Amino acid sequence: GGGRALKKHTNKPKEAIGAQGVPERERFLVSVYFPTDSKRAPEFHVLSSQWTVGKAIDTLSTRGGVRNDNHLPNATKLCLFSQNGTRLTNSKTLEGCVLEGVLSGGGVVVLERGERLEGHDPKGYLDASQCGDKDCCVM
Repeated sequence: GGGRALKKHTNKPKEAIGAQGVPERERFLVSVYFPTDSKRAPEFHVLSSQWTVGKAIDTLSTRGGVRNDNHLPNATKLCLFSQNGTRLTNSKTLEGCVLEGVLSGGGVVVLERGERLEGHDPKGYLDASQCGDKDCCVM
């Protein structure tokens, strides 16, 4: 486990993907770690704070080119987790997750298949505050 730990991001927080489609006051920056099997480096993305976790999963899987079989009854579901490994409820809004204290702006979200994160190390992720001008990006 821990294969995705401390991989460098391919963009900086201020170059986050997706901001243009979201009204400024709803913009919610996340540090996205894609499923281990996707071999995709982490990226900063902007989502809307008003979106549900389910919509965030659909959007991130589309943007990241990650296979999403959540509409199939027997598929292993793609889930969104917080940095500490808490699975976010698909029907909640991102804002609702913030109010519950399981998510924060600029924080880490992990897109992964299955109900729980295997081999999970919360210290193996970088959020926006750790990625200012420091060398956490692959250019």
